[in-house]
Amino acid sequence: MDVKLPADLTKQVEQELASGHYRSRDELIEQAVRHFFDERQRGQQRLDALRRIGHAVDQAGLYERALIPSPE
Repeated sequence: MDVKLPADLTKQVEQELASGHYRSRDELIEQAVRHFFDERQRGQQRLDALRRIGHAVDQAGLYERALIPSPE
């Protein structure tokens, strides 16, 4: 797979390689892609958890009590 990066990202990749944190461009890109997919999965898990919480709040009738102020 060939990846063409814009100049600013290419510069950042070169700086990371020069820092010695990665042995090769392939290793850096592999880690970046893994991080991207891991973060996306964690985001989906957080969203699913919030939906479950929201559903539980709705089922308990707490949503209306918390967001609709009493007329007093």
